[in-house]
Amino acid sequence: METRATPAGWYQDPTGRFEYRYFNGVQWMPDVAVNGQRYVDVPIDQLELQPSSTRRRGMAVTSFITGLAAVSLGWVPFVFVVAAGAAITAFVFGIIGLKNARLQGGYGRRFAITGLVLSPIALGVCVGGFFFTKVVVRELNDFIEPGPHQVFIEQPCTIDSGRATARGTIHNLDDQSHDYRIVVDFSIAGDGTTSVTTKVDQVRPDGTAPWSSTTDVTGTSVTCKVSDVSGPLPFDIDNQS
Repeated sequence: METRATPAGWYQDPTGRFEYRYFNGVQWMPDVAVNGQRYVDVPIDQLELQPSSTRRRGMAVTSFITGLAAVSLGWVPFVFVVAAGAAITAFVFGIIGLKNARLQGGYGRRFAITGLVLSPIALGVCVGGFFFTKVVVRELNDFIEPGPHQVFIEQPCTIDSGRATARGTIHNLDDQSHDYRIVVDFSIAGDGTTSVTTKVDQVRPDGTAPWSSTTDVTGTSVTCKVSDVSGPLPFDIDNQS
């Protein structure tokens, strides 16, 4: 019985390296194709001599790493800008890595796909990081810039039973309520300076609130002055501690 020979033509690449490989009716040729694009591979009888290191997946791995980093850091205030760039990089490298994987029998494909999946997720996280950054900036601004005000301190400081006390008032010149942190420096002769922070909450617009600050002293003479006035600590840390 006569055996029918396989006709020449394009068939699925038996090596799995490419999509199609040309068979000339006798043997497999180095002519290959992927998505309609033709390439020239090494002769099939030499494939076993090719070291595995010739297959590269650097783009795919980079896509995975940058995508993962972007997801992990996208929520961090200010860092979200860098994370957004990493997310875009993950997408671009993922596309390139996926194309390279098709030319290498799928080598690196999982890393490339994972990087592509992580990229839009990371961009979503970065959007959250943007709004979180706005909150942080507002909190820092309220701390550094407590609004227009006037602070007064009564002189001299008083000492009673080893405790020095400074008293005064703070006047809110703004058109909205503010919280304040007033830092008072107590200078004791021969014993250095001690700084004490006093909180004054919810001073109404154009309102005045009293404040007092105390500290233990060992001497009988002390001078005091207001060295700084700020807003509340960011995220109300004072009340949480």
